[in-house]
Amino acid sequence: MTAQTSPTKQGSGPAPPRTRAHDHAELAAALGWTMGQLGRALAAGVLPAYDMKTPRWSARLVTEMLGRREELTAAIPDDADESELMTMLGIGHGDLRRGRDAEVIPAPDRPPYWTRALAEQLAARAEEIRAAIPPQPLGLRRCAELLAERTGLEVTDADVRVLEERGLTRVVDCYKKWDLYDVGALVALVGQEDGLATLTGIVADRQAWLADSITAEDAARWLGWHVRDLERVAAARGMTAGRFGRWARTDIAALTEDEALIERVRREQLLGPEQAAQHMEIRRRDFDYVVAAGWIRPVLHVTREVGVRKTVEVPLYQVGDLEDALAMPGVDWEAVRAVRPGQPSPLREHTRLPIARADAIRAFCAQLGHEWSVEVWPHYWNGGDRWEIDWEIREDGHPTKAEVAAALAAHRGARKYADQITLSTAVGQVIRWARECLRPGVAVVLDTETTGMDGVIIEIAVVDACTGETLLNTLVNPGTVPIEPGARAVHGITDAELQDAPTWQEVGPAFLQAVDGRRILAYNAPFDAGAVRATHRVAGLDVRDLPGPDRWDCLMRARSTWARIGRWLPLGGGHRALGDALDARRVLQAIGAPTERTRREVSV
Repeated sequence: MTAQTSPTKQGSGPAPPRTRAHDHAELAAALGWTMGQLGRALAAGVLPAYDMKTPRWSARLVTEMLGRREELTAAIPDDADESELMTMLGIGHGDLRRGRDAEVIPAPDRPPYWTRALAEQLAARAEEIRAAIPPQPLGLRRCAELLAERTGLEVTDADVRVLEERGLTRVVDCYKKWDLYDVGALVALVGQEDGLATLTGIVADRQAWLADSITAEDAARWLGWHVRDLERVAAARGMTAGRFGRWARTDIAALTEDEALIERVRREQLLGPEQAAQHMEIRRRDFDYVVAAGWIRPVLHVTREVGVRKTVEVPLYQVGDLEDALAMPGVDWEAVRAVRPGQPSPLREHTRLPIARADAIRAFCAQLGHEWSVEVWPHYWNGGDRWEIDWEIREDGHPTKAEVAAALAAHRGARKYADQITLSTAVGQVIRWARECLRPGVAVVLDTETTGMDGVIIEIAVVDACTGETLLNTLVNPGTVPIEPGARAVHGITDAELQDAPTWQEVGPAFLQAVDGRRILAYNAPFDAGAVRATHRVAGLDVRDLPGPDRWDCLMRARSTWARIGRWLPLGGGHRALGDALDARRVLQAIGAPTERTRREVSV
């Protein structure tokens, strides 16, 4: 291989002086070199050192090198880089790396290049070098497959780990946190008679253990226990599991012969409330009476996840205690088991059940509503395991939050849950706001269709929030403002429909009259308020005549707050102004009438 020469003409006079510094790519282009030529020239010291703070050459030095271009080009050594050397040796990148790590392939003698003489010497020994390069290391599974293929044995990952523990192979690399093993050592091992015998013994030992042992789950089923019972008894007796967490069959068989142990463990088994009721063959409600009477007590509580980010404490009862309770004198258990669902429990004559939290809180809400003659709206928030209580406020401003808090503190059943109750939430505020807006003369509901997201109004409707009467419903000629294709695809209003429609100069006064002195409600109020303002401005009217931001309220935001969700819900009015305005008013009516039925209907 010979040094390449510049494709530019030589001897055509001195090169014009350069006016700025050059980096590697710029100098290679100026000299007519490839980046490979430039790299070899740098490694061999053919080029002068950088004379700038960054790896660059000044304009003066570049001009000098251009004047010596033929001399410098001839001095570029014919070295081999990694790609050329791999081609000469017939190997890949991984082989080159492993060959260099094992010192089978020498390091570059003119870094990062090999001189031509050394490269040709290595190429002459290519077959010898390829044979000496360590093989590609493999993970456990691939190593096991390789050994199985070479030996005919059923080798598994566990057998390779034993070989590692005995020092017969080692981890030589890793890939994505997975260990890679020395394949050369494994191949050499099974190539020897002693090594093959060692591997055969390892495989046989594993297979024998698997035949003589069982899993913890199978052992527990054999004993009629839970796995935790097996672990507890084993720890008390000094028993330990063997390889793979398996238990010797002889150890488990010995446990089955200890009848006293089997019975004691059976009686110590733990059941939750539902399982305990099933074990006693009584209803879950009757089991609550058994607990309330003090005939059984939980031996411990465990934490269980319920839903998202919520936990509950579940009591656990011993089987022996349940069976002892069934021997309680004076209780007709057959009569208890004979009651049908919904019928009162015969155990009522022995005890009373404590009032549940939900019943106590609902009783408080009923009392609060009766004493103040207002509606009360309790809500259970499952995610936080809390109750939220909101209420109607009379025209005289009562009951206040302080008055409700005082009533809660005085309520015999609910006061102990006060720290689990939130009074007066954003939902209650939205309900009261909606009811105020539904009063005569207080508010209007508005909707607009526009030429685009930042366009002007082409249709507007205003309806009375209280009565639903249409106060304004008209198309609006946008003048020279075109309708965007995306907007037209939504509302379907054509240019022909707008041709004879009134302009905003004509509609604007009617709009101001329709909303005069009232709150303006819209589904996505910021959009509609912005559209009114933009249309007024484009029409050349004074925007100071428009209602201020404090007069606008957003029904979409109010609906999401009321429904207790974190997303916006779509409106179903068909994307025409009057239909959307009337549908938005129905949302307002639903918020103002907070029953479970209307809440479900408007939240979907």
